[in-house]
Amino acid sequence: MRLFKNPLFLSVLVITALYVLFAYVLNPPLPASLLLQYMIICSVGVLLVVTFENEMASRFFAPLLVLFGSPKMLPLRIVAFAAVVGGVGYFTYNAVKPSITSPLALRTVHPAPPSNLKAYGKTYDLLSLENPYRVEYDEKSDEYQAIVAEGAELYYQNCVYCHGDLLDGEGHFAKTFTPRPINFQDVGMIAQLQEAFLFWRITKGGPGLPREGTPWDSAMPVWEEMLKEDDVWKIISFLYDYTGFEPRSWELEEKSDTEAPVVVASNELTEEVIDGIYMKRCSQCHGEEGDGLGIAAERMYPAPRDFTLGLFKYKTTDSESEFPSDDDLRNTIRNGLTGTAMPGWKSLLTDAEIDGLIQKIKAFGYWDEETPEDLGLNPIEMGAMPPATPEMLALGKQKFETICAECHGPDGRGNITSGKRLADDSGTRIWPRNLTQPETWRVTMDVQDVFQRLSVGIPSSPMPEHTTALSIEERWATANYVMTLRDKSVPISKGKAVVKAVRVDGALPSDANDPAWDAAPAMTFWFAPNIIKEPRMFTTLNDMVTVRALYNDKDIAMRVDVDDRTYSVPGSDLERAYAMEGIEATRDAIAVQIPAQLSGTNEKPYFRQGDKKNPVNMWVWTAPSIDPADDATAVIMDAKGLDNPPKVRADSSALSANGAWNDGQWRVVFKRALKTDAPEDLQFEEGVYTPIAFADWDGVLGEKGIQNSFTAWYWILLEPEENPTKIMGIAIAAAILAALLFIMIAIKARGRLRA
Repeated sequence: MRLFKNPLFLSVLVITALYVLFAYVLNPPLPASLLLQYMIICSVGVLLVVTFENEMASRFFAPLLVLFGSPKMLPLRIVAFAAVVGGVGYFTYNAVKPSITSPLALRTVHPAPPSNLKAYGKTYDLLSLENPYRVEYDEKSDEYQAIVAEGAELYYQNCVYCHGDLLDGEGHFAKTFTPRPINFQDVGMIAQLQEAFLFWRITKGGPGLPREGTPWDSAMPVWEEMLKEDDVWKIISFLYDYTGFEPRSWELEEKSDTEAPVVVASNELTEEVIDGIYMKRCSQCHGEEGDGLGIAAERMYPAPRDFTLGLFKYKTTDSESEFPSDDDLRNTIRNGLTGTAMPGWKSLLTDAEIDGLIQKIKAFGYWDEETPEDLGLNPIEMGAMPPATPEMLALGKQKFETICAECHGPDGRGNITSGKRLADDSGTRIWPRNLTQPETWRVTMDVQDVFQRLSVGIPSSPMPEHTTALSIEERWATANYVMTLRDKSVPISKGKAVVKAVRVDGALPSDANDPAWDAAPAMTFWFAPNIIKEPRMFTTLNDMVTVRALYNDKDIAMRVDVDDRTYSVPGSDLERAYAMEGIEATRDAIAVQIPAQLSGTNEKPYFRQGDKKNPVNMWVWTAPSIDPADDATAVIMDAKGLDNPPKVRADSSALSANGAWNDGQWRVVFKRALKTDAPEDLQFEEGVYTPIAFADWDGVLGEKGIQNSFTAWYWILLEPEENPTKIMGIAIAAAILAALLFIMIAIKARGRLRA
């Protein structure tokens, strides 16, 4: 017990707890540099507290005095000496060696709005601006609720892609952007803001942020260009109504004693209550009648489920069972479907509410009164899952190539080799899953899930059940082999933002298949389609981009890989096989974007084609064409914003690019000199973090101009050469200094004990 009361023990305990809090509990955890500063401040604070009084200070140092000076403590002192010297050397080595950490970018979440706003040809006083609909109508009136309904329609046609169906900032393209879209459900967001603030942020978007809102990564569109003034107010009205928050007011409202008491709604989940939940949470996509024709459905891929058909893609009942189990529906509603607009509702809906919605979904398909026994619901016969032996994987590969490759491609990237044009039961053109990208799989996460898909297929889609073509053993073999296809891709780089360019000796590779690329760490980032400026697009078939970089004393080379199911080279046989009805195919293209020059601050160009103040260089490679005949091209474009088309550089000879498509993937190698004579070019420097972004044009969808997919800003770093002698020398010197200090303290402590 005396140990637990000792100030030294308590101090160590407090400092350890603070470290765990800062490093592991806080989300996101503190960056290493900030963590070190916090720990130094906290340690100094703890030391000041325990040494404030002489008696406590004596108790604090007493165990240390014994450790350093007592002859009986020699073995423990030797251990402590080794730990201190080794620890100082280790931490010094890690502190001085080059590290790959993206620069810290601080920004104000809610920057101060201007006092006046110019929009729609008017000037607004934001200090007095109010929502005209809230001023004119009572919030409970039919007129105001009609405004809210119009706002909902506008939201689901324009905003849902980023801010999500739950209004939580988790829309199906939100993962592309940094910073992430605002979570309207957060009590610290719109509940703390005036409606005038939202009007300013919506109308002016990311480019309208003040300097304290930098870096300029915000993907928020300038909605003044695409929405009418009344539309913005209607969306704002919907946001507050849906979340249940009241907008903040400049004036404090005094409540009258005569106000009617608040009536708490009944918790009883009547049919009327469930209908209300469905209309508020589900009808915008699935339609008021459950027919999949909600106000948001037209722009969504894949389309929302039509409940009236009674067909559901993901179920654990066998192929002879027409319907899924309640657990299947519950899992979909609770957890959502990755890669679609269907969110996981478990954060907003209770289990009882979800069960009520399941009954309503069944009612749309007229099977709500049937029992599982009446429906004949039988679980999939799984058998015993065998181990994934080399022999089993070889069998799975054989079956995959025989049965699956004609749709999913030989490497599983979804490039159809059969020439079939796949469509779902509604006639909508669809594309096979890219099996190398597990981040885009729906509810299929593990080998058991793959086995279930093979056993049942995906109802309403061209994916058939394989119980007749494959035995249970063969399905397990195929499922295990499908899981290995993930090894053919580089996973999304979660929490990492720096592409490390590795220095090599000799010439840089021009061939994407050169083994030299194995030395370059690969990073993978999300694409999003252009949903932020007209002409907008709302789907993308190419989800990700993978990047590697090498450099030598003269040049830099980047290999950019994009999984692209379709080979869009106009006039080729594959282009004709993949062609979309009513769309004139364009040529596939891939681009790298960097600033024309570094600002020296956190400020970056606008993340799509820069801006007038901060132009960008775009390295654009375009695939060849057979009809009309044209070679692949590589050009440098200078861009100053989305309102002005990028200008092709008169002389792009400083850039070379070589691309090839194989089994559903483009690989393009870009190469440019580190230093050029063009004043418009960025000059690369070792050890300097440079913003970098990527773009892709998918020819099968007829993409051109700003109709393309793109990433947010990331960083590229030309890794400086390490000096091992210098780094080890500093670490050894620090260790020696620590050893001398330890010995001096031990000698002094021994003298005190003798005295």
